[in-house]
Amino acid sequence: MENRTHVEVLQQGVYEWNRFLLDEKIQAPQLRGANLCGAILRRVNLANADLRGANLSGVDLTVADLRGANLTGADLRDANLDGASLSGATLDDADLRHTRCNGVKFAEADLRRTNFSGMDLRRADFTDANLRGANLSGTKLLWAHIQGADLGGANLTGVEVLGEPLEDANAPLRVAA
Repeated sequence: MENRTHVEVLQQGVYEWNRFLLDEKIQAPQLRGANLCGAILRRVNLANADLRGANLSGVDLTVADLRGANLTGADLRDANLDGASLSGATLDDADLRHTRCNGVKFAEADLRRTNFSGMDLRRADFTDANLRGANLSGTKLLWAHIQGADLGGANLTGVEVLGEPLEDANAPLRVAA
């Protein structure tokens, strides 16, 4: 369950939130199940936050710090994550359809069964990420970094890749001639 104080402060804006985290020395904000639909949270610090099951649809998280955050089952449809850092985050079963993710850092993130269907993941960093069973159908991985990514069981139908071959990832892939 979300901490009402945390949600109330976050709704006051990014400046107040980031100051609150510093003043209160909060290391892991509790926002589980919070409804932040449509909020403008550019450059927000949500590192290590518990956002399991949160409604983040339509949220502007441009250049946000979500390193180590737990977003299991979160709804991020239509959100903007351009330039955000989700390194080491958990997004197991999260829904990211129609989310902007240009230049997002997903390095070492747990992205099992995450739905990326039809997304533009240009310049995204999936280095050593766990994408087992993820839905990447119809995505654009243009200039994306996928070294060491585990794509076992991922849906790669219609994936567009440029800059780095999928053969470098840890998945049994067949490249059509």
